[in-house]
Amino acid sequence: MMPGKSIPISKTKIILPHRRPELLSRPRLLESLQALLDNKLLLLSAPAGYGKTSLLIDLAQNVKMPVCWLSLDLLDRDPQRFLAYMIASLAQRFPDVGETSRHQLNQLKSIEEDAESILVMLTNELYDHVENDFLLVIDDYHLLDDVPVISNLLNRFLQLVDDNCHVLLSSRTLPALDDVTLMVAREQVAGISHTELAFVPREIQALYAQNHHQHLSDEAAQEMIEQTGGWITGMVLSSLPGTARVSGMDTFAYLGRQVLDQQPDYVREFLLRTSLTDEFNAEFCEIVLGPLYTEPQNWLALMGLILEKNLFVLPLGEDGRWLRYHHLFREFLQTRLKEERPQEVQPMLERMVRAYEKAGEWEKAYFTCKQLGDPETLAGVIEHSGTAMLQTAFVTLEGWINCLPPAYVQLRPGLISLRGMMAAMKGNLPDANQLLDMAVSIYRKDDNALGLILALTRRANTLRFLGKYDASLKDAEEALQLAESDSELQSHYAEALRMKGLNLYRLGQSRRAAEELEHSLSLYRELKETGSIPRLLGETAMVHAAVGEVESAKTLYQEALRIWQAEKNLYSQADTLNNLAVLHHQLGEYELALEIYESGLECARSSHNERAESLILTGLGDLYSEIEEFEAAAQVYEQAEAIANRLPGFFISNYLVLVRVNLALLQGDSEAASRILRSSRKQLKANPSAYERGLWALLDGRNQLLKHEIKKAISLLQEGKDCFIQDGREPESQWGMVWLMAAYDQAGQIENVRFQFRELMSIRNKPTHTLLITLHQASSWLKPLQSDPQIGRSLTGLLDKSKKLSQKLLSVRRTLRRHAQSIQMPAASLTIRAFGPAEVSVHGRTIAMSDWKTKSVRDLFFYFLLKEDALTKEQLAGVLWPELTDPQALKKRFKDEIYRLRRAAGRNVIVFDEEYYRFNRALDYEYDVEAFESYFRRSRKAKDNMDRMEWLQKAVDLVRGPYLSEGDALWTLDERQRLGQIYVSCLEELAHLYLDANQLDRCLSICQLALAQEPYLEVIYQLEMRAYAALGDRASIVRRYQACKASLKQSLGISPSQETETIYRELTL
Repeated sequence: MMPGKSIPISKTKIILPHRRPELLSRPRLLESLQALLDNKLLLLSAPAGYGKTSLLIDLAQNVKMPVCWLSLDLLDRDPQRFLAYMIASLAQRFPDVGETSRHQLNQLKSIEEDAESILVMLTNELYDHVENDFLLVIDDYHLLDDVPVISNLLNRFLQLVDDNCHVLLSSRTLPALDDVTLMVAREQVAGISHTELAFVPREIQALYAQNHHQHLSDEAAQEMIEQTGGWITGMVLSSLPGTARVSGMDTFAYLGRQVLDQQPDYVREFLLRTSLTDEFNAEFCEIVLGPLYTEPQNWLALMGLILEKNLFVLPLGEDGRWLRYHHLFREFLQTRLKEERPQEVQPMLERMVRAYEKAGEWEKAYFTCKQLGDPETLAGVIEHSGTAMLQTAFVTLEGWINCLPPAYVQLRPGLISLRGMMAAMKGNLPDANQLLDMAVSIYRKDDNALGLILALTRRANTLRFLGKYDASLKDAEEALQLAESDSELQSHYAEALRMKGLNLYRLGQSRRAAEELEHSLSLYRELKETGSIPRLLGETAMVHAAVGEVESAKTLYQEALRIWQAEKNLYSQADTLNNLAVLHHQLGEYELALEIYESGLECARSSHNERAESLILTGLGDLYSEIEEFEAAAQVYEQAEAIANRLPGFFISNYLVLVRVNLALLQGDSEAASRILRSSRKQLKANPSAYERGLWALLDGRNQLLKHEIKKAISLLQEGKDCFIQDGREPESQWGMVWLMAAYDQAGQIENVRFQFRELMSIRNKPTHTLLITLHQASSWLKPLQSDPQIGRSLTGLLDKSKKLSQKLLSVRRTLRRHAQSIQMPAASLTIRAFGPAEVSVHGRTIAMSDWKTKSVRDLFFYFLLKEDALTKEQLAGVLWPELTDPQALKKRFKDEIYRLRRAAGRNVIVFDEEYYRFNRALDYEYDVEAFESYFRRSRKAKDNMDRMEWLQKAVDLVRGPYLSEGDALWTLDERQRLGQIYVSCLEELAHLYLDANQLDRCLSICQLALAQEPYLEVIYQLEMRAYAALGDRASIVRRYQACKASLKQSLGISPSQETETIYRELTL
């Protein structure tokens, strides 16, 4: 399924209606409502015609808080559409709201399972982006109140949303929300009923004076109250010239006699015919009404006329080019149309359906078609809407299909095809395949080419997810043949090309796959199908990466990511970020890969993209395996497998089996590797993917090598290498060559070893990161070959490069340990803390002073840490023991202290190399000063303020006190001052960021830490004053100003700057 646009939104339903001149402002009701706005839920309940909507329009114009507006209609009884419009209403007033929840709604597969996550996402967006109180008005809620799922959605929204959201429901009946009783008990609900809404005499007099410029006597006003019960619609009708009083019971009779029948025939005719739709403009009139007239009509003039006559019609939109009748008048007109012109109703409804279909307004097309009472036509509308609705309104589409008579659902191939695709999207792949088999069979029999192409493409997609790549490829090929010659079917042709390319990729024909996907991408670009382009970019990039075309892959991924980010589509961002992280991992860019994986994981979890989450966790496991953090790797593989077991398809499940074998082999555990391979042999051997077969053979070959089953190892490794070559995967084929060299050497077949090495060296590209990692993993097997007279020298060069890479792995582990967020990596074996009192721990045990023997030994350790360069003992003595001038005394002192240092912290902690000594940074250690500076550097590179705050806070949290707080040597003082300046800089920036983010308590807490370091920091006092001003605490503003004044005077002998004085005056006015 390719991504599509969101559910269409009619702006006229989510913008505040125009305030008509004849609308009377009712101060007593406005005051009552405004007094009730502190409540979370307000109920405006009264029968039709009591002026509810007019009052709400007036309230929205007068209330001080922002107002979001939603006018409901019968189409909104669908829960997915209702949620779409509620999100759109909020986004209309607050543009940052709905950016993620809207995309999540488009991915909805089950309202029961997914509604909670969407509501949580929406209310979180409101919390993040809307600080002040606001009002959400939902008008005509009675149209939806008998739909339990919508009542539950609204009820849950009210539970989750913060107290700054006030929801006003206008309804003809009291809404049936489960938690209203609880909210009443909490004093969160208030309302106005028809008793309060009924007009009182003075309001009738004001209305009469405003609209008719005449005085209505007290007696006449009272009489009107008695005859109408204060019902505004009755009074409006009664105010028409020559009319008598009207009550609610005879409204339609009055509308006929005093409104409709008073109009010229052409106006009367226009009123009746335009009543079938909820809203209309001139273009709509031409399409639907035009065939009923023998001559062209001036629709704009007719629309202007009924507006001028004030015939219960409202202009919509900013330009007023759309009109909508008052709901009572529209109900009346529809009744009269069906009585007087029944023969016109069906043709007009049919034309309305076609117009809505053409515009892609599928909900309106469906709702209108239902009025025809023709299930055959309705089934056709559902079939036509299928492709679009699958992408944006899955739950709605499913509901439509379920409402059809069973015979249509079970016999029409279009509906069977749709049901198959829906089953696939819900993860029921076997059922999906069975349904699509039926659809294909019927379409073949009926010789329906278009339906067959669509069903074949859908089945190809399902078969691909089932891992049946050959069968999927066959369907894609047939669809291509059927669509090839018809220019009208190019979008179907492009999708079939996509299916073909993806299957070729899984079948190990990556070069051909790249060609097919590029062709598909070019077609989608030509067709301007923007919803399909970013996914094709990502899939094409994936294949380019597989064949080693890294830069091309990176460019395509980044283009796709930019599109998804612009659309705020977290679901698809997760997929793209995963693929981009894999690419950086393959290049050895571990830190960047981890950062991208973490971002992708956040997107996947926020959008409930479980497939991407499983893939990302698997990728993280691969990364941790490679840097030999085996415990962390096992943890994330386990998490990935738990998710994968809930997902359809075999690819990720098979791959997880293989990576667990690899993890066992890296730890030298042949028994565990054999057990996993044995239990999964049948499943893996049956796999049609050349890549996965190649991985299986490579891993099994390595396992046989470990077990000294050399003949079996050679056979399997050759098989794996052949699969990779067939698949066009150069990096993996190099892995096969390396391990074949090891196996042939064990077999004593030196010529075969040389052949494999020469084949490896014939590849013109410089050694890749993945090749160097493989050489590192196989180095113990390859070292004896360094003495070979023919290949030894070249092999030694490669192994030296591999060794340099392996030496970096510990520092990489240290960096990743600091930056990993999704998993707790194992603690370092050596932990060093220099902020505050010095502390060193080995394997969790703190080294006591009795272990160091003297403070001088511990100082020596920390001085080694401070210096990046290697030092001679003379250089060390010049700083640490300047009193020692005798070379022999120096030599003895140094020998004793270095011995004690190594006894306390470990033999390998200090490295000696040709008279030079240095701290061994290849150890598995964690040092708080290095971590502090690492976090600070990351904050400089952060892409937004939220990330910057996170990294700065991590840096600040490490500081337990000044650097080596118990030390007093000059070298400690210099470093203490340097780190102290960075620390204060972090605190100042962090306080600024927290203030800007309105996290005022955190801002004030950070300010206290900064002033504890430097009490005369004037900018910190300024930040404190601004934070207290935001909290409305004037006394604290004065107090902090006085503290600033006193501190500057005491510390520096100066007064506050003009800037501070100005800030103080402005905040205390």
